[in-house]
Amino acid sequence: MIKSSSRFAGPIILALSVLAAWFAKPGAAQTPAAPNESESDNVTITFATVPPVRAQVWWGRKRLGMIKERRTLVIERPRDSGPLDVTVTAQGFLPVHTRAYTFNDYRLTVKLTPEAEKQTLFGYRAPVPDAGANPDAL
Repeated sequence: MIKSSSRFAGPIILALSVLAAWFAKPGAAQTPAAPNESESDNVTITFATVPPVRAQVWWGRKRLGMIKERRTLVIERPRDSGPLDVTVTAQGFLPVHTRAYTFNDYRLTVKLTPEAEKQTLFGYRAPVPDAGANPDAL
């Protein structure tokens, strides 16, 4: 005689439903979206800063442009051309290294930290005071 155990019924039903969903034909929600014919070959990347100050955007040694106060910098790049590793610099603020992507139109807002408040950033290390050792004596 086989005893039925109700404590295994729940996990067995769950496992069977997961397997059924796995092997089911893809429905409308699971099919990938068709490529949009209206997409252009270029994407627009928009840069802004918080606080809104005058800043420069660099891509390596190449200057992409200047973000003017209370304005944005808009550049155009080829679609799917790879990420842009950029540096945003402003006078009196720490430089910010970030990445902009070219999959879709992209808006990047960069929060600038004043140099006087650098100790508030995660990972900040206080400068080590000089112990008074003579470096020439070593």
